[in-house]
Amino acid sequence: MHRILFIGNSHTYLHYMPQLLTGLAAGSGKKVITEQSIGEGASVAWHWSRPETKDLIANGSWTHVVLQERSRGPLEDKPSMHTHARHLDRIIRKAGARTVFFMTWAARANGGDQAVIASAYKEIARVCDAMLAPVGKAWDAIMNQHASLDLYHRDGRHAGKAGAYLSACVFYTLLCEESPVGLSHVIEKEGRLLADLPEKDAMLLQEAARAAVAGHGIS
Repeated sequence: MHRILFIGNSHTYLHYMPQLLTGLAAGSGKKVITEQSIGEGASVAWHWSRPETKDLIANGSWTHVVLQERSRGPLEDKPSMHTHARHLDRIIRKAGARTVFFMTWAARANGGDQAVIASAYKEIARVCDAMLAPVGKAWDAIMNQHASLDLYHRDGRHAGKAGAYLSACVFYTLLCEESPVGLSHVIEKEGRLLADLPEKDAMLLQEAARAAVAGHGIS
C-alpha cells in the first residue's frame, strides 16, 4: 500500500489529479491513499513556512511526499525553490518517507519554458537523491506528437481533464512501478465521475506517461 502526501497548489489538485491516481491504482488491484496540503499559487517556500504542512509530513506515516513548486517558480526564483525543497526533503526523510518531485509543464503560450522547468526539477531531484515524476516531459511529448489532444484547462496554464489524467498516469507508472497502458479511461469515486476520456485518447496518454518515466530510467 502507498500513502502519498501531495504538497503543492492548483497544478496538483485541479480536476482531482490525486484522486485519479487512487482510481487508476484501484482499477489494477492496488491500494493508494492520497492526501493534500495545498494553497492557491503556493510555492515550496510557502509550504516550508506553514506549520500545518510540516506537521502533516511528520505525522502522516507517508510512504511518499510529492513536492510541486508554483508553476513559474523554476523560471523566476530557482534558488528559493531549491533551498526550501531541501529543507522539506530533510523532514520528509526524517519522517521515513521518500521525496518525489512533481515536474510541471509550461503554459500553452510559453512552450519554450519547458526545458528550463525540467532542468530545475531534475537538478533538485538529483541533489536530494529523490524521485522525479516527469509529468512535464509527458506533456511535452503529447504536445509534439498529438497536438490535437488538448491537455489544458481553458486558462491555458492548468491541466484540463486530459492533462490531469496524464499526470496521474505518470505518478501511477513511477510509484506503482508498472505501465498504465490498458488501465480504465473511465474513473469514478464515491459517485463522482472523475474521468471519462475516449479510449483512444486515454491510450495515448498512458503510453506517453510510460515512455516519460522509462526515459528517466525509473521504469
